[in-house]
Amino acid sequence: MLPTDEKQAEILDQIRINVAFEEMVVAVLAGALAGGALTLLFAAAELLNGFSLTLLVSALLEGLFVSILIFLVGFGASVAFGAPLFAALEKRKRRNLWPYLGAAMGVAVAVLVLFTIGFPSVSAASVRTLAVIFLPPLIVSLVFVRRMTPHWRAAEKAESEAEGPILFRIH
Repeated sequence: MLPTDEKQAEILDQIRINVAFEEMVVAVLAGALAGGALTLLFAAAELLNGFSLTLLVSALLEGLFVSILIFLVGFGASVAFGAPLFAALEKRKRRNLWPYLGAAMGVAVAVLVLFTIGFPSVSAASVRTLAVIFLPPLIVSLVFVRRMTPHWRAAEKAESEAEGPILFRIH
């Protein structure tokens, strides 16, 4: 017994969401790497003032901690916000950077507020803190949209050629 058209459309929608979620995880990994690398870069600048093995180990552990924290927050945000956002936008065929960048920056602001227990004053928020909190979501959004662009183009091409549910190209 073959599934109905409605069931096939539902299955294809789930496949699209799963592919998008996988791309979100890859983007979150890139953002976590960037956040950890940025933390190490700032720590390396501090090490130029005076090198010690203790400072080096501390910098490496801080970079690792920041990477893990960014990954955990990004993964949670992908589950809680990213996949549902993708599903809603895909129904409207809205395929661009801005909704994802807005959601990622919203999560970054929430993290900033959570970690500083309220909005920090401009003087209290260091450039280092702001860079480590706001650069990874930008990278995550850009990487996600970059990786999804071939899928979106294939979907738009298939939609223009035929009506009905389509599956975008998976490479």
